[in-house]
Amino acid sequence: MRTTLGDKILIVFIVLINALLFAKMGTGTAGDWVVIEVNQQEVSRHRLSENRVIPVKGKLGITQVEIKNGKARIRHSPCRNKICIKAGDIQYADRLIACIPNRIVVRVIGEKQRGVDAIVG
Repeated sequence: MRTTLGDKILIVFIVLINALLFAKMGTGTAGDWVVIEVNQQEVSRHRLSENRVIPVKGKLGITQVEIKNGKARIRHSPCRNKICIKAGDIQYADRLIACIPNRIVVRVIGEKQRGVDAIVG
């Protein structure tokens, strides 16, 4: 099967559209606060600019949330698979890390919130 000129133009067009979409999406809105929730209840809120380690008591035990250099991450958790630790750092608004077994969610929010994305009934 041969590639025609029309195929090549279509491929270039699709690649350019994808590049433009990724450039427009960017990395995200700057985050300002780290919100820590346990069982869907906010237990603490800290500035993303503060360097600190926050111990949070969850269902399984203590999870350590670290805020350092404008980024937040779960540093230690008693859960078995450690997926929350492997998730790495978050720094942009509307990003989160969840330790489902320990029922802890760490979210980054900005001063200006985007609003509702969708409502499911």
